[in-house]
Amino acid sequence: MKKKRTYSIALSLLLCCAIVVSGCTGGSENQNGGDETSLNLSAPGELPLVDEKTTIKITVPRSSNILSYEYGENELTTWLEDQTNVHIEWNFYPSADAGQKLNLELSSGGDVGDLIMGFDEADFEMDNAMIANYGSQGIFAPLNDLIEKNGFYINEMFEENPNMKQATTAPDGNIYALHKVGNCYNCDRSMRFWVNEEFLAALNMSVPETTEELYQYLKAVKEQDVNGNGDPSDEIPLTGSPRGWFTEVHDFILNAFTYKDDNDLYVKDDVIHAAFVTEEWKEGLTYLNKLYSEGLIDPSSFTNDTNQLNQLIELSDGNTVGAFPGGIEYGVNDETKMKYEIVPPIQGPDGFQYAYFNEYGAVNAVKFVIPASGKNKDLVMKWLDFMYKPETAMRNRYGVPGVDWEEPEQGKVAANGGQAMYRTIDSATTEQQHSSHWDGANHVYTPFGSDARERYPEGQYDMETSLYNAAVEYDAFTEPGTMVPPFFFGPDDAARFNELRNEVNRHVQASTADFIVGNRKLDSDWEKYLSELESMGLSDYIKMMQTEYDKNWKS
Repeated sequence: MKKKRTYSIALSLLLCCAIVVSGCTGGSENQNGGDETSLNLSAPGELPLVDEKTTIKITVPRSSNILSYEYGENELTTWLEDQTNVHIEWNFYPSADAGQKLNLELSSGGDVGDLIMGFDEADFEMDNAMIANYGSQGIFAPLNDLIEKNGFYINEMFEENPNMKQATTAPDGNIYALHKVGNCYNCDRSMRFWVNEEFLAALNMSVPETTEELYQYLKAVKEQDVNGNGDPSDEIPLTGSPRGWFTEVHDFILNAFTYKDDNDLYVKDDVIHAAFVTEEWKEGLTYLNKLYSEGLIDPSSFTNDTNQLNQLIELSDGNTVGAFPGGIEYGVNDETKMKYEIVPPIQGPDGFQYAYFNEYGAVNAVKFVIPASGKNKDLVMKWLDFMYKPETAMRNRYGVPGVDWEEPEQGKVAANGGQAMYRTIDSATTEQQHSSHWDGANHVYTPFGSDARERYPEGQYDMETSLYNAAVEYDAFTEPGTMVPPFFFGPDDAARFNELRNEVNRHVQASTADFIVGNRKLDSDWEKYLSELESMGLSDYIKMMQTEYDKNWKS
């Protein structure tokens, strides 16, 4: 699943201050001292990748879930080395500060090995600004020729995902990173909302279809003893969190008033708009302020972390919260999650009805970069290419076939209603300590999404089936072409763009909360809010995106 995008100002400052390090590479050597030209490499897509066992050094954040990464102790490590004839020397970074350490090593010319992998699973994600900056300095190696020479499965992936090459090519024409490719139908339609179906039944109400019906439902939850415990004051009509997967209280509701993507922008008629300065946004905030002023929005919605949100939903055995936004059914216990029903996109007072759709969802986080100072680049690229093979991808994500997962018989139904492509046997390996795989550090691609998992028996909570069915309902209200593309700015513009984006987004988030709770008044402070955004550079922010859109993405 994808989390709502967050961006670090500290990262932008680090990039701006990065020390330019020479991109020149020394002679590439294998573990026996020979240079790269002495390696006897296989043809693209053929195994083993090299005749003589050769070592590559991989820098990766270490997961606390993995008991051992070593050959003979970790199932994936052992299988990969036996298949490829490539031995891994690990260069571990502590996961908690892996991003900071990586930036320091890159900017100071430190040894980051032959491959940097899996930093999207740590405390930060490499973004396009970082890739463009270090690529232009010669710190990251361009991959175009390496892919053309050694690619097999990567080229298949590019053909199946036509947006991928465009979205990952830097303005100078080079590809400096390989990305995780997401195939997640529900993730791309994840600005969702859930309502307690037991409360609906107790109130003799149906799932809300309009903002007015949602208001009436929340009001009834507050005023009536819908959980039947004799205390009409302990119910929470609506709660949320600023830190979860689309769990901010305004996300879903504002889609009844305006288009918005996960950065609160949208495209209409090839023009990029900031939703947060429109009259429609203001109207949506007016509605949300009404909910809050009448006690229908829990005040903790603006401070909860996801653990606190889960605990609120679990109060009184899951009989306290009337509704919440979220990409998933939050809560701890499956029994609680099954009490919540999806709310399809609701109509606003003017009849507007929209569902967020990330049409560039296949272009996911950066997974691999090859340092220019690394050795055996052709072999490293062949190893990366093998990661995009479907069998490898399944092992990278789920573990050992026959132990952690298996292929179902023909006729077994998947969560998405089609033929099931896999069945989980021991899904606990992703949550408990194990030596089955690397916790997704190298998982990049499967030709099907997680909704291809075999459907669970009736009556058992099945997240994949639930989210797939929810996404189908939302799909009817999406409007392709409204999502702002994943722009790739050159190093000269990337730092400025990140600075503007971070400052604007931070101010919009804080002001949105203030308008909802009444700390700022929509009738007297709205114009001041608009002026503040303009002084921060909102026009420049939009202009930078529009210029890039017109150049590379228009129509």
